[in-house]
Formats: sequence, C-alpha cells, structure tokens
Amino acid sequence: MNTSVQPIIALCIATYKRPILLQNCLNAIAKLVIPEQHRLILIVVDNDQGKSARSIIQNLNISHLHNISYHVETSRGIASARNRLLKEAINAQADFIAFIDDDEFPKSDWLLVLFNALLKYSADVATGPVIALTEEGTAISTTEGKYKTGSMPRKVSTNNVLFKKKLIEQDKLSFDLRLNFCGGEDFDFFEKSSAKGNSHVWTNEAIIFETIVKERASNKYLFYRHFTGGINNVVQYRFRNGILKSWLHFLIKILGKTIGAMLSFIIFVVTFNQGRFEKSIVKFASVIGYICGLFNIIVERYK
Repeated sequence: MNTSVQPIIALCIATYKRPILLQNCLNAIAKLVIPEQHRLILIVVDNDQGKSARSIIQNLNISHLHNISYHVETSRGIASARNRLLKEAINAQADFIAFIDDDEFPKSDWLLVLFNALLKYSADVATGPVIALTEEGTAISTTEGKYKTGSMPRKVSTNNVLFKKKLIEQDKLSFDLRLNFCGGEDFDFFEKSSAKGNSHVWTNEAIIFETIVKERASNKYLFYRHFTGGINNVVQYRFRNGILKSWLHFLIKILGKTIGAMLSFIIFVVTFNQGRFEKSIVKFASVIGYICGLFNIIVERYK
C-alpha cells in the first residue's frame, strides 16, 4: 500500500475533442462520496495535440473539489492514451485505479460501491453497469442487471471499473497498442488480468450514466458500433489463439447470429417491435464484422 497517511485512488479519464462532455463528467465527479481515509486524485489525458480540453481543466481547477492533473498524450490512439493514464497513476503513487469515459457521469455513491465490492468479495477488479441516456436525459439502454452482484462478469470495460495497482506493478499489464484504433483494448486488458488469476466482481449498485449524443442514437451508428465490435472480437481472439482456431470459433458464431438476426427480423415484421429490429441489426452487424475480421479486413474505428 501507499506509505502516505491516506491511500490514493486515481480516477482516470481519457478524452479527445469532447470538452463539454468532459466538463459534465468532472462536475459530477466533484459530488462523489470518497471511501473513508482515502484520497481521490483526478487524472485527465488529452489525446488531442491541440489541447482542446486544457481550458476546461484550467477553469475547473480553480473551484473543483479535487485537483485535476492534466496531460497531453501526443501518440494518437485510445490504447496510447490509456497507457499514459496508467503511467501517471503509478507516478502519483496510486493504490487503486478507476476508469470512466469522458462522455459519462457517475452516481454520487459509484466509487464507494466499487471500493466496498473490492473489500467484500476480496476482488482485484470491480465493475458495474452503464445506463445510456439521450441528451435530454431519457434512458435508452442499460447493462443494469446483466449479472448478479457478487458474480464474475464475462467482460470488463474501462467505462466503469476500479482495480488494484497490482495489475500494473506486479502483473505488468498494459493496453495493447495493436488495438489503438480499432478498439477492444480494454476488454483485452482485463482478459489478461483474469488470465493472471485476478478476481473480477460485478456490482449492480455501482451505476454510471453515459450521454448518447444525437449522431450516435441512430440505427446506422448501432450497426457501425457492432460491426466494428465484431472485427475487434476476431482480432483479439486471433492474437491469443491463432488463425485456425479463430475460423472454427467464429464460423459457429456466424451461423448462430445469422439465425438469430433472421428470427428477430421476422418477429419485427410480425409485431413491429422496435427492440426486435434493433436486435436484428446488432446480430447482423456482428456477423459482417466477424467475416471481415476473419479475412483481416480491419476498420479502424478510432482513427
């Protein structure tokens, strides 16, 4: 543990040309309940060489409850930005590291719930749900209830997570730069954590809200997100298991999701249930993404 009187929790945020959303995120963080006898520090890494977030940070540092450490990572890419966050957290002697996205904002008890979950379940990583909201504040999707509190989640993302510094100092984990522009580097990071024997725990009460801007609240974006996600799944699986196993694994998934997409679309035609139509889009997009990934057709979503 950190030798200072108060162990440090570093809350890390990567940002790129979204200053207003970042400001909303940081304003909400000011209302967080901090675990007793712990100190919170905020670290923001701007991946924009034009430093579009700097003025926001400078203004907030005048009145914000917590000092915000601002850094610019000139190497473009989401993995590069998040590795810089890890470096700055360790340099600041953080005992625990939390991640949240710049278009999100937490409930006031979010960090406390995650921290208590680490203690209660003797876990190394704690994560929870994200509720997606329109810009007007209407909930449009949620991962709340995806797992039972106390269970081990199948995947962990950086959009809602708290973990011990041992993942960095002892396990030597980092975000894979090969995934810098196609994404999925956070899933890969925590899969490597699991392979190291670390315990991951889910808690439904640690809630994060995500703001979905209008251009992302469309079926076109829904398709694109799951299409690129399908490619990422193949790329990550191929890294670990090779080409042959990837073909065998994803051909089965392609068959299953194709059937699922067709069934969802048929139900939509009969019932006009919009949810079924969206499910068919998600499954079909994943299928196309899997096929592209198998043929090494890579779409760099974060380029």
